[in-house]
Amino acid sequence: MAGVRWWIRAFNAAAERELVDALWRAGMPRSWPLLPAGVASLGEGLVAEADTGPVGFAAVDMAGNVPLIVVDPSSQRRGIGTGLLAAAVERVRAGGTAEVTAASGGGAASIWPGVPQDLPAAVAFFASAGWRHSHDTLDLTADLTRYRPPPDACGRAASEGITIARATGADMTSVLAFEAAAFPNWTRWFSRPGGILIARDRLGHIAGTLLLEGPGADTVFAPMLGHAVGTIGCVGVAPSWEGRGIGTALVVRASELLQEAGTGNCHIGWATRESFYRRAGYRPWRRYAMFSSPD
Repeated sequence: MAGVRWWIRAFNAAAERELVDALWRAGMPRSWPLLPAGVASLGEGLVAEADTGPVGFAAVDMAGNVPLIVVDPSSQRRGIGTGLLAAAVERVRAGGTAEVTAASGGGAASIWPGVPQDLPAAVAFFASAGWRHSHDTLDLTADLTRYRPPPDACGRAASEGITIARATGADMTSVLAFEAAAFPNWTRWFSRPGGILIARDRLGHIAGTLLLEGPGADTVFAPMLGHAVGTIGCVGVAPSWEGRGIGTALVVRASELLQEAGTGNCHIGWATRESFYRRAGYRPWRRYAMFSSPD
């Protein structure tokens, strides 16, 4: 930083949450208010310190990503963000992870799935640093206080003999076996307490599953979507049953159950199949660019 001395030091998660809060409020637009639960998930990081105090922060997730990087507006365009990013990548790689992703994680340290596209300066920052843009994801929402299922959204699945019901404790062994076989990356999420819907065929075999929670779901986006927020996630249909409307029927039924429970806005994150969720009555809310570090 020309004319000003600055350096990078370790972040003390136990004592410096307010530091990150202040940088967030200064550096983010009003469309991204402070997300306390997201900041609270950040356990490791690096702080850019100047003689006047902290001027930047980069979170580090040793699982392989940089969940957040933010620089005070008065100190931007002076190499601080670039220095923090390089140091964060070096820290992650020192732990044995070669490829590092921007923002995306889905683990303990997680705010958003990728770099928000409504923060164009952030997208340009990673692109100019040589990071690879692989694909985009999006979040979708629906106001369940006004939700009406699209006409005949569940008709095709029903005609195939599919029934949908909440999972009970007696179902968990078969649910986890289904996830391990069809969607192994989701098994840990289905192992946690929470609501699960199951689609079964005429023989009682599992054809698809999803997770649902709400109202008052545990999501970092609650300050933006309201205290009565609900979530739907990990919507998966067995390969042999794809293309028969089962996924749509699962999302619609989950939405009806959440509506009955008093949910307001319902959030679906980390999606890539926009048209699929539109068929169930959801609309895009935020879009993200997925970046990974250069070799």
